[in-house]
Amino acid sequence: MCHGRGVQRTELHFHLLPGVDDGPADLAGSVELARLAVADGTGLVTATPHVRSLLAHDRLGELRARVAEVVGALRAAAVPLAVRTGAELAHEDLPALADADLEAIAQGPPGRRWVLIEAPLFGDDPAGFLAATGELRARGFGTLIGHPERCAALMEAPGAIEAELAAGARLQVNGSSLTGYHGPLTQARGIALVREEQVAAIASDAHRPGRGPVLSAALAALAAVGIRAAEALVAERPRALLAEGIPALPRPARAAAA
Repeated sequence: MCHGRGVQRTELHFHLLPGVDDGPADLAGSVELARLAVADGTGLVTATPHVRSLLAHDRLGELRARVAEVVGALRAAAVPLAVRTGAELAHEDLPALADADLEAIAQGPPGRRWVLIEAPLFGDDPAGFLAATGELRARGFGTLIGHPERCAALMEAPGAIEAELAAGARLQVNGSSLTGYHGPLTQARGIALVREEQVAAIASDAHRPGRGPVLSAALAALAAVGIRAAEALVAERPRALLAEGIPALPRPARAAAA
């Protein structure tokens, strides 16, 4: 199934690997989740298990092998979904990762590699998160901030989102937020970010068949509030992030001093 201008949809935040975090429990669950993604019009996903789970079980070094296992299972099941190796980084996990570890989970071409870093869902002080995004850029990696709309502290910190965008960060909003799954306030924040053209990609952040792909539902929710040209946020623009990357621009002085 193709959408937009012939570009299949692309998921940059997707928990597809079995038995490594709170995603699918087994390989059968991964295959079913992949089938749902294809049915939603998606041709490519980046598998993004939580780094904290990989570290807890000493599995970071197994990441590529586990992706290859899923790719083999999808091929055997005739599920036409391409899968890339990635991970979802929490800011608390950054001190445990060497540059080589970051390189193993990063996307994009040389010189413009980037990492998916999740906005924290808990806590009322975004300082640690903002310090981590600055450190990633200082270490040569661009940043894609996952589900900022779900982080009240980040959204309510004066100038924080604007400073991150000025530093070269990109924002990824969850489709489930746009559909209202996480509540009306989170939905309103996500819609506002899209309406203000601050979003680089919408992703499902799917975890299992019961919490599966929602790109079509997210676009329908946006259309219901008058935003009707958002297909690029699930197709061309995430593909461009993979192909063109994100530069690691210097952190603005105002944000660095915060």
